[in-house]
Amino acid sequence: MMTFYGLRAGRLVRLDTASTKGIPALTETLWIDLRDPSHDEEKTVETLLNLQVPTRQEMAEIEESSRLYEDRGALVMTAVVIDGAGEGRPARAQVTFVLTQTHLVSVRYADPVPFRTFEAKCERQPELHTSSDRILASLLDSIVERAADVLELVAADLNEVSVRLFFDDDQPRRRPKRAEDELQVLIKRLGRKNMTMAILRESVLALSRLVPFMRQGTSEWLTDDGTRRLKMIERDLRSLSAYEGQLSSEIVYLHEATLGLINLAQNRIIKVFSIAAVLFLPPTVVGTIYGMNFEAMPELKWAFGYPFALLLMGLSAALPYYWFKRKGWL
Repeated sequence: MMTFYGLRAGRLVRLDTASTKGIPALTETLWIDLRDPSHDEEKTVETLLNLQVPTRQEMAEIEESSRLYEDRGALVMTAVVIDGAGEGRPARAQVTFVLTQTHLVSVRYADPVPFRTFEAKCERQPELHTSSDRILASLLDSIVERAADVLELVAADLNEVSVRLFFDDDQPRRRPKRAEDELQVLIKRLGRKNMTMAILRESVLALSRLVPFMRQGTSEWLTDDGTRRLKMIERDLRSLSAYEGQLSSEIVYLHEATLGLINLAQNRIIKVFSIAAVLFLPPTVVGTIYGMNFEAMPELKWAFGYPFALLLMGLSAALPYYWFKRKGWL
């Protein structure tokens, strides 16, 4: 799908293409947004602007030379945007920007939040979207803001996990099986957050390389406002990178703590079985001895032999129990 944007009364608006057979005049167009474009739509844009639009396979390449390069006087820059974080299914979305002095082309195969809310942002701040470089700077700023929002959500979720792990001792004692199931749920929850952080890390890294490349490539015609905004974006990216590292360390710690609690619960169960085996071993030995029924056994025909054997088995179990209690092992 192709969406054309241009200036009307100093505002960036979506152009009506009904009267122009789907393609408005190039002089009226400032930004072309390609979402899930077909091959014909890619060829149309390439013919209009005399530039090469990267394919989906080319956008997925990870080499820096494939993500940031200049082609026919246009800057081709691919960023990684997190998508689906609000729905609990984070995914990577590659977005390619083709920037010239007069036009901007965006190519994407997803619909992340920064693009869904961008038209409303243009309405609120029309003066910031009057040129191709300003539009791209505003888009990058929206992507960074979304990354910051997702980091805040992850931080809040990690705080909730910490409370459940370390501060829920006042809750009614739960059955071991239920407690273990809850810990397993927390591990899966931490795994999802770790996946989110991995995508955010890749996104911040890609943007940290894209912004200096854009500044260098547009140094001859970039407006003063564009330069200032790109510097602010670089500063924000540095702070997000530091915060992301802190949250990643917290995820690792909480994951290890959760596994440690599961191991403690399992060790407690093994400890119970081990103590039970030790307590029942001496009575078993006594019972085995007096169950042999040899003819020469002195207690075989003794009237008090049976109560004596029962008393001996009881004492052989009680004495180890008392010893364990005294040593603090129980």
